[in-house]
Amino acid sequence: MVREASSRELASSQVDSEKQRKQKRLLWVDYAKGIGIFLVVVGHVIRGLINSSIIPNSPTLEFIDRWIYAFHMPLFFFLSGLFVQRSLSKPFKKFILDKIYVIAYPYFVWSIFQSTLQLIASNYTNNSLSLTDIWKIVYQPQMQFWFLYTLFVIVLLYGVLYKLKITPAVFFAISVAVYCLHVLDVSFGPWGILYLARRYALYVALGIIIGKYIGHYDLLAAKNRLSHLVLWSIALGGYLALGIATNFRITENIVTVPLVAIVGIFASVVLANILANLNLLPFLSRWGTLSLEIFVAHSIFASVLRIVLSKGFGVNEPIVHILLGVLISIYGPIALTDICQKLNLQYLFTLRQHKVK
Repeated sequence: MVREASSRELASSQVDSEKQRKQKRLLWVDYAKGIGIFLVVVGHVIRGLINSSIIPNSPTLEFIDRWIYAFHMPLFFFLSGLFVQRSLSKPFKKFILDKIYVIAYPYFVWSIFQSTLQLIASNYTNNSLSLTDIWKIVYQPQMQFWFLYTLFVIVLLYGVLYKLKITPAVFFAISVAVYCLHVLDVSFGPWGILYLARRYALYVALGIIIGKYIGHYDLLAAKNRLSHLVLWSIALGGYLALGIATNFRITENIVTVPLVAIVGIFASVVLANILANLNLLPFLSRWGTLSLEIFVAHSIFASVLRIVLSKGFGVNEPIVHILLGVLISIYGPIALTDICQKLNLQYLFTLRQHKVK
């Protein structure tokens, strides 16, 4: 009896340990998304202020812009690829519907919503649109929504290829070959989205490869063998290397772009693991959990604030605009999400129901 009880306790302990391991693994992904969405917001806020002539461009702002854009979108494509393989364990029809619910649906809803608002406020916004531009979102994504459209195309393509027995490794090789065609500037026809897909497919493929093994071990289980000092050094060293590459404009060389982006991805993943393991800056995790909501809505909040401060109150102080712009771009969508949850309007962002943490 004692042995049976001990066995049950051991089994229960192993199950609890496995649950904790999975929760921690998901936590670092949320942290990584939080890091990514913060960079998205900062990049868009600064560009919006420069395009509005509220703040003048400068070498420092140009450096920050190039540093951010060297890896922040590849990071999101990579993170999106992590769980694609797991999604394909479902029936293929359910896989397709799931991607429509969480990628295509918010793409169309928020593309139409933001384009309509932009059309109404065309006298105050940086980019003017016409009525004929709105229907073009079916084949030509507007503004930041190119990411969702491109991601949907890449993931759907992989799903089809996987059903045709193409392995993640082969898909990665294909994506590298396709990027080489991008380097060689081979024409893919008039549909612009194909050129975006061939630039970013390799990051999704990299995420898929790593995601295939993510259920067997934590991505950075080496944390147990390496000191936090070493891990901090790796993360900060990666960002520093990215800064050096940015300074020497290696980030603008089409051949080295993926290598630089992967350095940024790796540094962000290491940093996310450190923060998750130490439970530091927990708000970043929440940002990551709500990264979709922030992504689709942040430009609206940033634009409204910019117009109100500049046109309404005559405030053109760069630091005020940047700080308040970043804050409203993150917490505006979060507040909207909370309100939608309370009013049972969860379908504003996705057709798949989920609880906000």
